[in-house]
Amino acid sequence: MAILCVILAAAGLFMLADRLRCERQLVEWARQLAQTEADSNLRLCTNVRSRGFLRACRAVNEKMEQGKQTRIALENADRELKNVLSCLSHDIRTPLTGAAGYLQLLWQEEDAGRREEYFRIIRRRLSDLESLLEELFLFSKLNSADYRIACGYVDPFPVLCDVMAGFYDSLTQAGIEPVLEFAQMEGEEGLVYASGDALRRIFSNLLQNALRYGGDRLRIFQDGSRIGFCNPVREGEAIDTERIFDRFYRADGARSTTGTGLGLASVKGLMQKMGGDAAATFAEGELTIVLGFPSLPREK
Repeated sequence: MAILCVILAAAGLFMLADRLRCERQLVEWARQLAQTEADSNLRLCTNVRSRGFLRACRAVNEKMEQGKQTRIALENADRELKNVLSCLSHDIRTPLTGAAGYLQLLWQEEDAGRREEYFRIIRRRLSDLESLLEELFLFSKLNSADYRIACGYVDPFPVLCDVMAGFYDSLTQAGIEPVLEFAQMEGEEGLVYASGDALRRIFSNLLQNALRYGGDRLRIFQDGSRIGFCNPVREGEAIDTERIFDRFYRADGARSTTGTGLGLASVKGLMQKMGGDAAATFAEGELTIVLGFPSLPREK
């Protein structure tokens, strides 16, 4: 009987010590959480090695990490929003300011020739603004998870020729005679899985990019389900090919060139919506942008 009493007393003392240890651990957690800043990297640890305490400690740390990642995402989104608003303000204000300035000159000008020239400049500035708004509208759609692009098998060569016809004057003025390397493939071998309308926008944006930043050469080639645009670029060393498809990215930080900074971002967005992708490389003074179209099984 005495032995049993000793055993029960020892068990009671053990349980009391364990309870006190658990209580101290909970108090310590409460103190740490109360004193920890919201952006702290501190994580809880436990001296109580029971399954329940270990799971609780792990769960609290996971929630703290999730909160940290959420804060980082919100901070990044806030910085990006400020950058977007700054870029939009600049890009929208530039053509509007130019058009307003020439409109004022137009009212004061009596010479018919100058008035006609001012009319042309105003139309061009307003056209730039229209293009900007269209690009913004497209980019907003591409960022919507609900936006879908209906695709089928398309021959890219006639689409490219049709787009290039619209750039004939610009290419001629720039002294660029594009070199097209498209093998005459029989059957369906030369087709790509895409949307014809999306393909036109992609080719148009890539041609505009080559005209705006490129040199006097432009090579466009097809290699199976890949289509590439290759041209020399001015100050190519400043181009970050990892960021070139980011929205509003420009190699010239001063934004001294015209354009929205959304052209290549829209190219990548359209390619991804169609199940493909776009990549860029820079070597030996030339920028190469490659469109990779999805390889899907042919319908029988």
